[in-house]
Amino acid sequence: MCENPAKTHGMGIFEDTSKAERIELAKARIERVLDHLLYVIELHANNEFVVYSNALSSQIPRSFAANAFLVFQRSMYQVEVVRLCALWDRAELPRENIPTVMELIDDDEIIETLGDDNLRHWPGGNMSTVTPSDDPEIAEVERQSLVEGERQFGRQQAANAKADLRKAIADGREIIGSARLTSVMNMRNKHLAHSLTVTVEEKRHGPVQPMKVGDETTLLNASIPIVERLYRCITGKGFMMDNSQEIDHRNAAALWNGCKFDVLR
Repeated sequence: MCENPAKTHGMGIFEDTSKAERIELAKARIERVLDHLLYVIELHANNEFVVYSNALSSQIPRSFAANAFLVFQRSMYQVEVVRLCALWDRAELPRENIPTVMELIDDDEIIETLGDDNLRHWPGGNMSTVTPSDDPEIAEVERQSLVEGERQFGRQQAANAKADLRKAIADGREIIGSARLTSVMNMRNKHLAHSLTVTVEEKRHGPVQPMKVGDETTLLNASIPIVERLYRCITGKGFMMDNSQEIDHRNAAALWNGCKFDVLR
């Protein structure tokens, strides 16, 4: 049975792994986590039309066809929940999920190292964006000023990255310990990933509050900024999540708003 990560997160499970190796593992894992999150976002964009609106359902009257549509609608919703939960399963090295990345980097020295990597991008002295003075002495003053300005910017970027990593970990811990995640995970474990009378969570801690419709959307929205921060600060690369969401919504709208059902019976 799957366990609730709110009670079994992997604090300290990578203590025997070298810090350099943990950083490399985190870089590899967060790339895959981003891919998995983007798939969930795509699913959610389609479910905005299939599940969360009446764009399709309003076209289908009481009929035999309605039974088939309900199966399709339910399967789309359940896949989104299952894939979202996979992002928050307990931390383990083989897993490509948020808690695993958090555990890999949750170390002061590792956070300092990742933050200071930003300094490499701002060594100072890049004169390509300015026209130096013809006077050698003035040109040297300009160069030194530019060097210090770039280095100061780099130090600020490093400080920002360290703060963002700590915030991502703190926000992730809050989600892991939340009643909402417990409810969503328990529903996944009990009815979607397995067919159980009672889950491990229920055996250990008693009844679990049922998942509410919309919990998955709240959880997804909370997951996005965490992955954004982790990805940016671990890899040194940015990703325009808003743009991706807009594209997914346009793609889904282009398909589902153009679908017209002709129910046969």
